[in-house]
Amino acid sequence: MPMFAALRRRAPWVITGVAVVALVVLFGVRSCSARIIDAGGVQVLVAGYQSGGSDAAGGGTLEVVGDCLGARGDVYVFPQGTEVVDEDPLTIDIPGFGEVSLGEEFEVGGGWEVEHSSDDAEPGPIEVGGVTIPDGCARYDIFLSAPQ
Repeated sequence: MPMFAALRRRAPWVITGVAVVALVVLFGVRSCSARIIDAGGVQVLVAGYQSGGSDAAGGGTLEVVGDCLGARGDVYVFPQGTEVVDEDPLTIDIPGFGEVSLGEEFEVGGGWEVEHSSDDAEPGPIEVGGVTIPDGCARYDIFLSAPQ
């Protein structure tokens, strides 16, 4: 009987431990997933987990391209961990670079994932970096930013 009493005393700790591990896994997986952040009607595309990326240099002046953020007339899928800091003016925090607002210059590495040969191209559903590109952005060339 003493053995069962010891198990009963430890059961709440075991249940709590299992619950904590489950929450860590749940939130860890969620933070690795791609997402689209709506920032006052502008879509900020954020890639899911990537282990690496292309060596192309990207960036320019942060601007709205279609319905999404980008630069030089191209839509950007920003690296995992990118967050919206403010909506007026629209400001994002890019891991490895820092905060940048509309009209300011930024630099990222990465590579071109979609390059349309003409404006007449019907792109259809496109997934880049785990993000399904919204219709208002899919007709533009798309640059996938690599993690720093």
